[in-house]
Amino acid sequence: MSSKPIHNISFRAICSATESEEKVKKALSTFIFENKTDIINTDGHFGNPISILTATIRGNDCNRFIELLISMLPEQDMHRLKDEIYDRVDDDCVLHIRLDKQAAYDGNVQIATTGDTITSEIKLRTYPARREKAIAVAENIFRTKPLSLADTFTGDTPIVKPRI
Repeated sequence: MSSKPIHNISFRAICSATESEEKVKKALSTFIFENKTDIINTDGHFGNPISILTATIRGNDCNRFIELLISMLPEQDMHRLKDEIYDRVDDDCVLHIRLDKQAAYDGNVQIATTGDTITSEIKLRTYPARREKAIAVAENIFRTKPLSLADTFTGDTPIVKPRI
């Protein structure tokens, strides 16, 4: 059993024909540090060229990303993220966060309110791999004072129920 609560974090950003690929790479670099960005060139619905930029981080870079979120995310966005964790974790134990691409280009971090985003998929490490456990792990990651990681992996972790 590993003490790290995250397997990896995948990022994806779309670069439309009217955007600079270098600027989208700069926005993405706010979150991926020195890791490599892969680019897929394709056509949009109306035949317009688009590029899909992707990257994955692992290990200590995942911790750096979480620290970046906790330290730079505006208080209102952090409250929103905490309130929506149940809705943001899927059955595959992935926490989904859409980040504002324009803010990232300026070196800022905020939850997206438009479609111009950098999507992040945080693959949470749980045993057994169940959504309820993943929600508990995600809540622990964003707690002001985290529980010990051992609490996250024991059967004693309370099952999170949906808010009504």
